[in-house]
Amino acid sequence: MRRAVAALVVALLLTGFSVAAPAQDLPALHDVTGVAADDQLNIRAEPSASAPVLGGFAPGTAGVEVTGISPDGGWGRVNLNERAGWVSMRFLARQPGPDWWHLAQPLSCYGTEPFWSLRLDADARRLNLSRMGGDPVDLVIDWSADVSGRRGQAGMALRGPDSTGFAALTGQDCSDGMSDFSFGIALSLFLSGEGTADGSVAQGLSGCCSLAR
Repeated sequence: MRRAVAALVVALLLTGFSVAAPAQDLPALHDVTGVAADDQLNIRAEPSASAPVLGGFAPGTAGVEVTGISPDGGWGRVNLNERAGWVSMRFLARQPGPDWWHLAQPLSCYGTEPFWSLRLDADARRLNLSRMGGDPVDLVIDWSADVSGRRGQAGMALRGPDSTGFAALTGQDCSDGMSDFSFGIALSLFLSGEGTADGSVAQGLSGCCSLAR
């Protein structure tokens, strides 16, 4: 069974997914630095100092998720509330730690049709899936792995009281279809058994994940 699940994960990861390596591997969490106490780090509508200001981050703000980099490398795409914007990378310092695909930090994932959400507790190696009209599903991560030689991809085998499955995550632009929020991780989740969120024998879900939400 585990060999079959592993084969499915590898096939999904290697089929149809192509991730261009950015100037730095993203998404990743950053901290605001070098901004005066009476100022803010402006979030602009476009990666340009002349673009309209959408809002700002206060000095010392921690845990800003950067989901993309402008072609010149000078601007990072970030989120404020439910919309995306751009900030100067000169004022962001990347937090230390492993890249996201090592699955060593929390993730929050979302999807629609129907609405669902997924929380990854990296320390406990567990997932909690909530879906409109269904009971929450708790899943243990039996094992997880990133793809050798291809940064920004990971898979994991899942096990619950009445269900088994697997998930594949890929670093790429992802939209929830409802807001202008910018996600940097796409998720495909497959479950089988009586413990699926809607009670069916098998189901597949796709959505987007964030490090910061």
